[in-house]
Amino acid sequence: MCISRGSGDNRMSSEKATVCLCTYNGGLYLKELLDSLARQTHLPSALLVGDDGSSDDTLQIVREFAANASFPVKVLSNSRRLGPAGNLELLLSEATGSVLFPCDQDDVWEPTKIEVLAKALTDSPGFDGAICNSSLIDARGRVLPGSLFEKVGLDMSIRQLMESGNAMVQIAGRNVVASHALALRRRALDIVLPFGPLRHADWWIALVLGATTGITVVDDCLVAYRLHDTNAAGLREDLRVAERASAATAARFSSHADMLEAAIARVDLVRAGRLAPRDRAVLEERVSHLRTRESLPPKRSRRVSTVLREVIKGRYAEFGNGWRSVLVDLVREAPATDHEFE
Repeated sequence: MCISRGSGDNRMSSEKATVCLCTYNGGLYLKELLDSLARQTHLPSALLVGDDGSSDDTLQIVREFAANASFPVKVLSNSRRLGPAGNLELLLSEATGSVLFPCDQDDVWEPTKIEVLAKALTDSPGFDGAICNSSLIDARGRVLPGSLFEKVGLDMSIRQLMESGNAMVQIAGRNVVASHALALRRRALDIVLPFGPLRHADWWIALVLGATTGITVVDDCLVAYRLHDTNAAGLREDLRVAERASAATAARFSSHADMLEAAIARVDLVRAGRLAPRDRAVLEERVSHLRTRESLPPKRSRRVSTVLREVIKGRYAEFGNGWRSVLVDLVREAPATDHEFE
């Protein structure tokens, strides 16, 4: 279920909000996004745009918007491609507001998004992050069934762990935080920057804040999150995915393991003793499973014994997608010098 409403409170947060918009060839949907920023009940104190080398009309759209905007707009044009995470990292480090809002170029914000999330942080001074729910739309802006929380499986148990700063084990397996739905206190940058390996900024933020200062959750759907394609499911598609698995897959297993190890180290650095011994043990076992999947032999027949041992240990059930992950590891191509990921 997706709730979309105002804050229910006419008091405005005094927080100065900086929107950090990452762009790259986003001209198709960008105007709609910018118009939704201009309609905010709590206007941003600044819009900071990081363009990652667009070759379409993205910068022209931004300049036209800036000419009539009721708040300052600053554009940083990257001299080289940084990628989404690198672009956001640069913007966050340059932002000056007390609350920072990562922003995607193709979504649409509800008018009360900044107001509600800024107030959520004001009302919960111990938290360094806040997230909202999102409705789902397709490429044409048509509403899709469900909500972001339903899609990522953010249930009450994970929510409670996130708000208590004990969610690292749960978030390690799947990210439940989307950057487009996130608000960060400026002080959170001392904890989350620089981003860790794998370069999934929102996942990294969720891991680190979800294990330290906590993330408060707002049920309201404050963003229309645009999905550009659909995902097929079922055994036949699983088999196709397994057969198509690319040579980059095991490298991504390695990067996922690297990210978890880096996140554990970051938590230990900023909040020594925060991780419970049992949680640390589970996280380390997940890393071990990822390393095993990363290093499976190139020859399929030689993988069977290793995969079977992981099955017997219950790791595919606990840390993967059960038999689907087993299928991928047994079927995927793995040249001797290449790596793959499900």
